[in-house]
Amino acid sequence: MNNLKFIDIHTHGAFGVDFNFANYDEIKFLLKKMYEKNIKAICPTLVGESSQNIQKQLEIFKKIKNEQFEKKENEAFLIGVHLEGTFLSPNKSGIQDKNNFLKPTVENFKTLVGVYEDIIKIVTIASEEDIDLIKYLNEKNIITQTGHTTSEKIGDCVGITHLFNAMPQIHHRNPSVALEALVNDEIYCEIIADLKHLSLDMIKLVLKTKPKDKILLISDSLPVASFDREIIFCNKKIKPNGKDENGTLAGSSMTLDEICAQLIEKEILSEDEVLNMAYHNQIKYLKLSNAEIDILNS
Repeated sequence: MNNLKFIDIHTHGAFGVDFNFANYDEIKFLLKKMYEKNIKAICPTLVGESSQNIQKQLEIFKKIKNEQFEKKENEAFLIGVHLEGTFLSPNKSGIQDKNNFLKPTVENFKTLVGVYEDIIKIVTIASEEDIDLIKYLNEKNIITQTGHTTSEKIGDCVGITHLFNAMPQIHHRNPSVALEALVNDEIYCEIIADLKHLSLDMIKLVLKTKPKDKILLISDSLPVASFDREIIFCNKKIKPNGKDENGTLAGSSMTLDEICAQLIEKEILSEDEVLNMAYHNQIKYLKLSNAEIDILNS
């Protein structure tokens, strides 16, 4: 495991730090803690909130990324932000507050992110609402993923957010985004392989079905990861096991390195496979620049 390294493109926080509300010092603290776990880079992931709060966090993230280009520190590199909230289906909201959701229009996106569009790397969108925003983001080289959706089609999105979670189940007669993601070799699939979000057999099915270079291991980690205390997330009390008081799974209580260690221990994946699915595939998917790759390798 010491030779492994990771890039987590879907993490809401850890060590008690919530990316939606953390200040500069708290984020820097978390980036250092992640680096100690060989998580070399991340896309901090934001759930739905007001445009004022989203832009406040985007300003901090942009400041940190600019500093990282100027001075290399022993901390996870901040690639760019993953917006998982706002443009989702209210019928598949998961733990999120559907009152924060907006129609996925270009105008709403610009209002939400303001002058910080250049720090956005990934946007999750319910693909049943695929009108102009997905095309706009694709043209801007912002990655589009379908997720938290009731749709039968992935549409123009290039990836899928936490496959099987917050979307219709696969049916042997009906189309679905999950089924399309499995059979379409061009679609990248986020996988939360903590054995809580997906069963062992479902993980094995994905590994047998998808090209190995299109699988993206993620954590979807909550602030409870590596914290072991109850936290407030999306205005709900979340227990250390990642569930709310009603038993709804809000996210993972494990960081990506812990998830990958479990996969290796249970002989689901080899170390080489983990390195590809948790690091090299992400570099290709995110289309990192040479300057960004240099930071990862330094």
